[in-house]
Parts: sequence; structure tokens; C-alpha cells
Amino acid sequence: MKKRAIILLLSTMILGGVLSACSSNNNSNTGASPSPTATVSPSEESPSVSPDTEPSEEAGETPSESPSASPSPSASPSPSATPEPSKTPAPTKEPAATKKPSEPTKKPAATPAPSAKPSATPKPSPKPTVKPSPSPAADASAGDVIEAMLKAVEQPALMAMTADDVKNMYGIDTSTLADFSARMPMMNVKTNEIAVFKVKKEKDIDAVKKGMVSRAETVQKMFETYLQDQYENAKNYKIVVQGNYVLFVISESADDLVKAFKAALKS
Repeated sequence: MKKRAIILLLSTMILGGVLSACSSNNNSNTGASPSPTATVSPSEESPSVSPDTEPSEEAGETPSESPSASPSPSASPSPSATPEPSKTPAPTKEPAATKKPSEPTKKPAATPAPSAKPSATPKPSPKPTVKPSPSPAADASAGDVIEAMLKAVEQPALMAMTADDVKNMYGIDTSTLADFSARMPMMNVKTNEIAVFKVKKEKDIDAVKKGMVSRAETVQKMFETYLQDQYENAKNYKIVVQGNYVLFVISESADDLVKAFKAALKS
């Protein structure tokens, strides 16, 4: 036990001398960073003093004080002065060149010039309804038209037909007629006949014409074996349409009666 105590005392004395030497070196060399090799020397000298192997356990406790002598390298954080490069953002002055696009806005003002061309369009105006219906006096009665025809062209004695006669002989529905007048010969030896029908609607003209054709065929059959000249007369019948008026005529002077019919409607 005495030996151990002696060894401990010696080791502490050695360590104390080493530590004091290190501190003196640190004070003399303040600008230089202390090398960590000085801390290792105490551990190498301590085993040389103890001849016995037993103090190795206690000697291991002494190096625990050596780390206190290691200097802290806290003096190195000097690079804090680098933030000078912040002056580079100056080139932001270039966007001033954006003033150029303002010039092209003056050019579109010249486009409204083509507006003067449409002035030539008024030409189609002189196209009115120049061709009215050739129908003449729409208020002329069918009886007046026949009277004007008979005054212009002489015919054998004729008598007027009734509405029933028209239905039976022509097969025409008188409800489709606005006016009508028909004359047939008073003597059975003649085929001369004149009829004027004024329809309410033009779509009924075809039905009236069919009735007239049927009437002509009936007269032809009546005289086919009776009087040959009257049979030939019945074959040369005329049907003429003038506006809403339809004329049916059997006569040796059929062409002259047609002219008188048209003249009566124009007057």
C-alpha cells in the first residue's frame, strides 16, 4: 500500500510539472495553435516511474485530467467577411428598351380606306315588278265580255245557259267560279257556242279547261253523224286563258272571237 501511495504521489507531481510546463508554453505562444502532442507525454512518463505492474490500474486514472489542457480551436471563424458579392444585381437597368413596341400602333390607322367601294351597290334598285299580271280589268263581268265579243263578231242566235246547264254540260263546280256566262245556239242545227268563266283561284283553271274539253267532245258526237260541216266546226274549238278568265268558243270565226275576247278584257 505504501508503494502505491508513493507511486500516486510521484505521478501527480510529474503530471503537475507537465501541466505547468504546458501552460507556460501556451502563455508564451499565444498566436500559434497548441499541438495536441503535449498531452500525450504524461502518459508515456508515468509508467517509467512505477517499477511494479500493479499501479497500472491507478495510473490509468490520471490521464483523465489531460484533456483539460487541449486548447479549443475557436479562433478560426474569421471567414465571416465574405458577404461583399451582393453588389452584382445592378444589371436590372436593361428592361428600359421596352419602349420600342409603342411605335407600331400608329400604322393601323390607314386600313379604313376601302369603305368607299360599297357605293356601287345601288344598281339593283331599277328592278321592280315591271311585269304585272297581264290580266285586264279584273272587275269585268263575264256577261259584259261576251256582249263585247258578239258586237265585234256576228254570230247566229244564242241563248244563255243556267248554272244547272253549266254543271250538266261542262261538269264544272260553279262554287269555284267568281262569275260565268255561257251562250248556246237556239237552233239544233248549229254548233256555235261561247262561254266565259272567271275562277276565284288560279289553281281551279285546269278543272275548268277539262270541263270545256269534255263539252267539245260531246258536241262533236252529237253532229258526227248528223251534220258533217257542224261536226268539223265543233272540232276546231278554242280554249284561251287570260288572267282568271277562261274562254271556250266553237265558231267558224273562232280566231276573231278570241281577239275580241282579249280586247274586251283590256278595255
